[in-house]
Amino acid sequence: MKRLSVFALTFVLLATAQAQPDASRVPSKLDLKEARAGEVIYVRYCASCHGLSMKGDGAVASGLRNAPTDLTTLTVNNRGVFPYELVASIIDGRTTSRIHGTPDMPVWGEIFAVTTGTEAPSAQAAVRRITHHVWSRQVKAAPAPLKK
Repeated sequence: MKRLSVFALTFVLLATAQAQPDASRVPSKLDLKEARAGEVIYVRYCASCHGLSMKGDGAVASGLRNAPTDLTTLTVNNRGVFPYELVASIIDGRTTSRIHGTPDMPVWGEIFAVTTGTEAPSAQAAVRRITHHVWSRQVKAAPAPLKK
């Protein structure tokens, strides 16, 4: 019971700290060092659903009610701008996604907040690293057809 209370308190503190988007957290450009660090976290926590290809073809994807999002087309689908804040807020739980289940299902921000170990990053760092990794894997838009 004590462990559950610590978990609940951690969740409340994390949710309160991240309730409002902070424009200063949105980087102006991709950080490849963060993206490389995020790859390890992505493989551990995200690839089972989204796949190593990030196209929604992970090992458990076929067993999910809703198909996982193709994470490689987020920029193309957002008029050429990577939706950094939206992606980060879905990962950490500020924005819920029905793909990840009901709103009361634990989200990664909660899990990262209580993850410990020698190399465990903070919850904020883990979200930032995964977000940069997803950003680094965006496909380029197809060129517009030449007009005759």
